[in-house]
Formats: sequence, C-alpha cells, structure tokens
Amino acid sequence: MSVLPKYQREGIFYQRLQSSIKAALKDQGKDRYANRFWYIKAWIFLGTYVLSYAALLNFGANPLILFTCYAVLGLMTVLIGLNIGHDAAHYAISKRRWVNDFFLRVFDLVGANSYLWKIRHVHAHHPFTNILGHDLDIKQSPLVRIFPADEVKSVHRWQHYYTPILLVTFYTMNWLLIRDFLDFSQKQFGNKRIERHPISAYVQLVFFKALFVFNLIVLPMLILPNWYLVIAGFFVMNVFAGMVISVALVSAHVGDHQEFPLPDENGNLPYSWAEHQLKTTSDFCTNSPLLNFCFGGFNHHVFHHLLPMINHIHYPKLTPILIEVAEKYNMPYVCEQSIGKVFNSHLRLLKREGLEHWLTQDEW
Repeated sequence: MSVLPKYQREGIFYQRLQSSIKAALKDQGKDRYANRFWYIKAWIFLGTYVLSYAALLNFGANPLILFTCYAVLGLMTVLIGLNIGHDAAHYAISKRRWVNDFFLRVFDLVGANSYLWKIRHVHAHHPFTNILGHDLDIKQSPLVRIFPADEVKSVHRWQHYYTPILLVTFYTMNWLLIRDFLDFSQKQFGNKRIERHPISAYVQLVFFKALFVFNLIVLPMLILPNWYLVIAGFFVMNVFAGMVISVALVSAHVGDHQEFPLPDENGNLPYSWAEHQLKTTSDFCTNSPLLNFCFGGFNHHVFHHLLPMINHIHYPKLTPILIEVAEKYNMPYVCEQSIGKVFNSHLRLLKREGLEHWLTQDEW
C-alpha cells in the first residue's frame, strides 16, 4: 500500500468560509440539502429519459426519430448523473440516508456502476485532486498525458489532436462497457483500500450492465426493423453524451492554469487541503442560467470541492461568498466565463504535456 500524501495544516481561510456559508444558509432559511426545485429538475430529467426511450421503441422505425431519441438519451444520461447521482454520492439530497441511496441508483439505471463511481469519486478524487497515482477520476487512459510527472510516450506528441475526438466519441462507451469492469481489479481507491469487493457488488455490476445493453441495444434490435440503425443510434447516443460530459471534465481540473501538485520525499504536499482545491480546480460559466440548470453545479466546481456536502442547487447564490472570502485571505479563485476559452486552455495543456514535453526531452 502506497503512503498517502499529507496536506499542510489548514489555515484561517477554510474556517471563515465554512462559518460564512453556514451563516448565509441560516439567513436564507435553508439547510444544505435539496429543495423543491431540485426535485422538480430531477424528475424532469428522469421523465425525459423515460419518454425518449418509450418513443424510441414505439416510433424508432423512422430513422430521424430513432437518432433523435438516442441523442436525447445520451444527453439525459450525463445530466442525470451530474444533477442527481453526483449529489446522492455526497449525501447532499436529504438528511435521510435511504433517499440519497435511492437516487444514487440512477447511475446503475443509465449504465454506470454506482458502487464503484462513489468509491472513486469520494475516496480518490476529492481527497487527492489532480495528484498522480491517487486521483483516479483524472487518470483515464495511457493514450493521454495530463500529469507533468507522468510517463511520456511518443504517441503523446499528437494528443492535442486526437484526445478531443476520443473524449467525445468513446469516453462514455469505454466507461459504461469496459472501465467499470476493469476497476473491480483495483484495490486502492485513494484513502480507501478494498481487498475484496462484496459478492453483491459483482451481482449489481453484471445485472445492471446486462440490463443496460438489453434496453439500449438488444430490445430495440428485436422491435425495430433495421438492426444496423440501432447500432448507429447507440453510437450517436454516446457521442452526444461525450459532448456534454467533455464540457464538465475539461473545465474543472485539466486546463493549463490548474496545478498538479506532488508530495515530497516525505509524502508532504505544498498546500493545505483547501488551498490545494483552489489550485487544482476552476469554475466556468457561473453567470449562465442554462448551464446552472443543466450542469448540476459542475460549473461551480470550486465551491463543490470545498463544501461537497452542500446540494448543488445552492451554489449560484453561495459562490459569491466564496469569492469574497478567497479575495480577503489572498487565496486563488479561477473562473472562465467562455466555453471556447475553457477548451483552448485544455488543448494548451494537452500540447504542453504532449508535443512540447516530447521536444524538450534529453533523449533526443
């Protein structure tokens, strides 16, 4: 078992932020959990998914309807995960544990594995954001080099060209059909070690993956006249899911301004945990009502990383308090209001850690 990185002692900033947010929620007469609007939004996304699937089975003989339904299913798959499953994993929906566990199951219903996702996200990503070897959410594929301390391969010279294509076309397909199975061989998930997964976790994995493949591929092929259009539609579904999830993924942690800190020889990191989150995380488009509605707080990602137990529905009103406290204590806060600039930042990172790093190697 590798030694876990150790943070510096927490300073006054995080204490003041917590007390300020607690006071703001109290003044607004709110708690940290979901409100009525959250439930309305959740059922809108879930209802849209169900209606799209019903339309696919009933009217999918028309190719235009088939591809439209699969596209909507792809969009809803990601929005359901961002808005519902994500809050559930952090027990931010309700003080009643069973309510959070109930909504966490949406990951299984849309093809992911709620058991593994929660472990990876809560025990590896949040405690050790952007730390090589510990943040399993960021480390995805050997074809992509993001961490400055990671191994460099010749193929990485071209990663700023092919990574966006792979991300959009194959990210969700790989996650839903391959990565979840491979992760069951993993023993260390950040600060959580699992020697043996329970039998029920394997049953859950196999059952819901089989149900996902049956619902989205097998049953439509049995009902609709052209099997090859179903396969094409499933691909379209994953492309649309990839387009949405790519915005959330590249905006939060993998731009050219975010840091990828490493512990020293004694395992000590250069920052406190709260400052580390500010150095490795950024916001995007926080002024957009549409993205605030759709992205489940991922565009207010700095706030989420500092106070993940608070439901995302409160982030737009609480982020200004975070900005104010960060400025008062001279702490960094980064927000980009342009999606185009966010993707350019990601491409610059890919080029810096790929082609530019390759060109500066001594082995030349």
